[in-house]
Amino acid sequence: MVWKNKFHERINELWKRAKGQNRKLTQTEYARRLGVTRNAFMGWLRGMGQPDTDGLVRIASTENVSLSWLLGDERPEAQSELLQDEQALLQFFRSISSEHKKNILDLAQLFQMHDR
Repeated sequence: MVWKNKFHERINELWKRAKGQNRKLTQTEYARRLGVTRNAFMGWLRGMGQPDTDGLVRIASTENVSLSWLLGDERPEAQSELLQDEQALLQFFRSISSEHKKNILDLAQLFQMHDR
């Protein structure tokens, strides 16, 4: 297999996915979510540069994709990939305080017990 870095294609795909989930999402807001400036993000969309290793790891983690996929791995994504609503919940969960995370987990356990 010939390896080709496809970061700019993948970041475009992630941006379209995020925009599909929230039409009001701006490039500035999305860039901030990825931990970069809008200018850096815009450059990536045009294929001009890419983040350093830490940035790549942060993007993969934030967007719940593998690092190899982000860089261009063509193999089919694993069956365990999260659905869009699961991704949204995970992103929300990662953005809140530890105290609120505990409250949400407690609430989820109550729902689980109720559904049994």
